[in-house]
Amino acid sequence: AASGASDEQQQDASAREQRWSDNGSGSAPAGAGSEAAHVHLRQVPSSRRRPSLHPHTAAATPSSPTTGRYEIDYTTPGGPGLRQALRELGGQARHATELQAPVESVFDRSGGFVYIRNFFSPRDFEMLLDECEALKAEVGAERRACARQRLGMMVPQDHLVHSAFMNERVAERLSGLVGQMLQPADVPVEYRVYPIGSCMEWHKDVALYTQPQYELVFTLSNTSDSQTQWQDAHGQRRGGWTEPNSIIVVRAESVVHRVTPITVGERGIVKFVYTTTLEKTADYYDNLLTYS
Repeated sequence: AASGASDEQQQDASAREQRWSDNGSGSAPAGAGSEAAHVHLRQVPSSRRRPSLHPHTAAATPSSPTTGRYEIDYTTPGGPGLRQALRELGGQARHATELQAPVESVFDRSGGFVYIRNFFSPRDFEMLLDECEALKAEVGAERRACARQRLGMMVPQDHLVHSAFMNERVAERLSGLVGQMLQPADVPVEYRVYPIGSCMEWHKDVALYTQPQYELVFTLSNTSDSQTQWQDAHGQRRGGWTEPNSIIVVRAESVVHRVTPITVGERGIVKFVYTTTLEKTADYYDNLLTYS
């Protein structure tokens, strides 16, 4: 039998799924992790003197013409000829197409708003707490229209906090979650603080790239009474308190969401972005002026 996915791809998918499991993504919908649809095509033994279909992995020769992805070998002695071979190919192709229906990602199944617990190991999380505590003295007022009394700063690219979130391993995990190949964006990583009286009103994140980016909010600390809320496709309001070492994934220009006003305590987060393209919109440059 021939598989529609290579052994290497299957191993990569299994590894990604194991990593999601190891990092406590139990809060994601059932089926979290990387999924792959496999197409199995039966290869007909030559002794049965029927056309055989097998993945096309080499250049075609005059004795083995190709159609689409598969070679047709109709030179077997006593074979049924080209017409029957083409009929069989058509039937196999239709069957393969049915089996290769797109697999919906965890991100899509959840309605475009995903919450994941225990994103970092306990050791790495404690390190991030210490690093951000040192950055706290540098936060300033924010200029975004939907944010009220929130403080923040853009983290330098050579800082450990930036490196912790913007790397190939995180890109791989997030790509498996959303079902797209993502890369770290060149939008600055932000450290933000919500003190008493602060909030973020209902809004959609603005597209900073020609293909809307994925915005990620990592909760670093939270002693507040605030909630992160969003509206699903049916207009129902959902949400709750976000725990430390958790992450929210949402795509720009999609889900409406907010952070409710804080009346007690404080919440600290790290905001970072992954994208499928680095082709920018005009709003990308406006975003750079957030703290100026």
